[in-house]
Amino acid sequence: MAVKRDLLRKFNLIDTLALVGIASISILIRGLSANYPLSINGFDSWYLFYNAVLIAQAHGNWYAVPPDVHSWFPSGYFIELDNVIGLPLIAALLSLPFYSAFGENAVYTVVLFMDLALAGLGVVASYLAVEGLTKSRIGAILASLMIALSPALTYKNLIGGLPKTSWGGVFVLFSIYLLNLAIERRKPAYGAIASVPLFLAEISWGGYTYIDISLLAAAFLLILLNRNDEITAKSFTLMGVFTAFLTSLSPANIGFLSGTAHGLSLVFISLLLFADLYLKKLLSKQNLLRPLILTSIIVLIFVLAMDLLSALRVTPIPSRYYAIVDPFYQITVPIDKTVAEYIPQSITSMLLDFGVALFLSVIGMYYFIREGNLAGLWLLILGVASVYGTSEQPYLFNYTEYMIAPLAGVGIAYVITKLKQARIRVAPILLLAVVGISLVADAGSAIVASNTPNAIVTSASPYPIPNYAWISALDWLRTQTSPHAFVLSWWDYGYWIEVVGNKTVIDENNTLNGTQIKLMAEIFLNNESFAANVLERDFHVYPYGNPNYTIPTYVVAYDAVTIYKGYAFIGYPTNLGGQFLGYTSSLGDIGKAMGAMTVIAGYPIQDYINESLLNQTEVQIANEFSSDPTLAQQLVGLVGNSFSFAWTSRAYQSLIVNMFVEGLQVQGFPVIAPFTGSITQSGVNFGTPLPQVRMTYFQPAYISMYPLYENGQYQVYIMVLVYQFVQPGVVS
Repeated sequence: MAVKRDLLRKFNLIDTLALVGIASISILIRGLSANYPLSINGFDSWYLFYNAVLIAQAHGNWYAVPPDVHSWFPSGYFIELDNVIGLPLIAALLSLPFYSAFGENAVYTVVLFMDLALAGLGVVASYLAVEGLTKSRIGAILASLMIALSPALTYKNLIGGLPKTSWGGVFVLFSIYLLNLAIERRKPAYGAIASVPLFLAEISWGGYTYIDISLLAAAFLLILLNRNDEITAKSFTLMGVFTAFLTSLSPANIGFLSGTAHGLSLVFISLLLFADLYLKKLLSKQNLLRPLILTSIIVLIFVLAMDLLSALRVTPIPSRYYAIVDPFYQITVPIDKTVAEYIPQSITSMLLDFGVALFLSVIGMYYFIREGNLAGLWLLILGVASVYGTSEQPYLFNYTEYMIAPLAGVGIAYVITKLKQARIRVAPILLLAVVGISLVADAGSAIVASNTPNAIVTSASPYPIPNYAWISALDWLRTQTSPHAFVLSWWDYGYWIEVVGNKTVIDENNTLNGTQIKLMAEIFLNNESFAANVLERDFHVYPYGNPNYTIPTYVVAYDAVTIYKGYAFIGYPTNLGGQFLGYTSSLGDIGKAMGAMTVIAGYPIQDYINESLLNQTEVQIANEFSSDPTLAQQLVGLVGNSFSFAWTSRAYQSLIVNMFVEGLQVQGFPVIAPFTGSITQSGVNFGTPLPQVRMTYFQPAYISMYPLYENGQYQVYIMVLVYQFVQPGVVS
């Protein structure tokens, strides 16, 4: 019973009610997406769900899950299991009692409820960490509120999202709380208990390199501050050794080099702490020499390790993470330049995600420098690194909030304590008022972001309106094509096609092979003969009807289309909801082709976009409506938003454009060529229909069109096209 009293501090009734209330608010906000059809949310989460089903089918045996053998076709490479095994294991184990009765539906239900559980656990973890480190209930409550109301914990954390980074952040907070408890209570055994959530953080998130390095930095900072002691060293050692042991049981490669390296890195930190204690006794009167000696040892080990890796021709830091360390490197990587989650963020974006906590966290960092507790210093290092990392690559935002909010709570607690000591009564009230107003704004943003349907039923459309174009196409691929069919698409939809469609794909959301993605960009951006040659030469697949034919091959593309008076316009109106003027925009594959794909393929954008045509059109409209400058500016803006449709002749010859043109024409819609119309004061000329397109190597096999918007004048649809690779003259 003594252990329980130490491990779980006594909560009074107010504490309990406050935590339950805040956790309930957090759950309710993230549960707003239940207003829409429920599904697995996003892209990566589909693969996590798939692995959870495999583990459940194997009765919880995570060694039974195969590598990602569908990917990298047909090269034979695969993606290792590392960070796609932890959450699936948890989901599978929770579903096992119900699996025999409900099968995959049990896993599906558990996955949906896991995100609601995460919303509540994050509140509890933040409270425990702050209260344990500061003994301030005010700071702990405010940190919990920041977690509950944060917009950053909404975008990817809707029901069915399985956000592995957020789970990692929550488990890390529990580890910090338990490590602090071990040091504070002078009971290193709690360090062994802290290893359990730390182990879960590493296998669920996959940020083991980050965890190792942050712990090393925190330990070194502790030594520099001269706050290391025997209890701290023992507590960390038990946490590190048990974590290393548990992660060694994982079927994945854990750590920045391997499972062994991960365990050794944690042991090395323990040795560093004990070496400091030994030197402290040896050099008790010359403390300044101790950190210098340890620094020299660390630098020597680092240099030797880098030399060894260089000799073995091994890159110690993957390019994706090196781009965080060196943002100038990022602009040299085509994929990093085109993926929104890898593009550096402005301060306004950071403020939108994290609010006033971004500033208050700096005070919390200062507090931990003063206190010098290893658990607190670890949180400090995690906070600094996550803020910097998120500013460079914002895919970390729903992890960073779990570091920023506790630091902000600590900062508030510290400021209020100091103000009380100075007997300044008004300032704490003003501070809490500012924080309260900020939290209200955060709550509004979080509610709006949460009240949206999942990605697979919005299909990246400009508005959060459910449609089922993708679901229909994926169902057709799953049920109407051969089990061994090969599907090519842009990588965004790879996991959908792989998991829901149950098909082999050229690339997907975790593909790190730039060559694969570049080849797909080249296929879309060149004509059909080029595409056919690539498929035969590089992938050894042959068209249906060819003597060498063995594998049915399909190409999938998606975008919005607008139907106006029986004519089709690719894309959605730039002024969706207003009068249709013939100019459209794209959030689908056309927009990606005339942007990201050209960058990745290494083609000049001018080969596909006629900027002169765009500029001439804008000038003509400005001159035509010069008597009404406001209207002229609005019209020029609408035309400018159609940038991705100012096509050159090469764009018209590309596979991606021809797929959409033919797909609409075979349904009886004449397709209007973009930028062939005009807008004058006397009316709108919508342009000239394109000639018939009938590709010889690719034939439409299935077209899914689902209504997105209709206002009585025009209809906007989401269209998913499935074309089959065929021999010229052969009917699919």
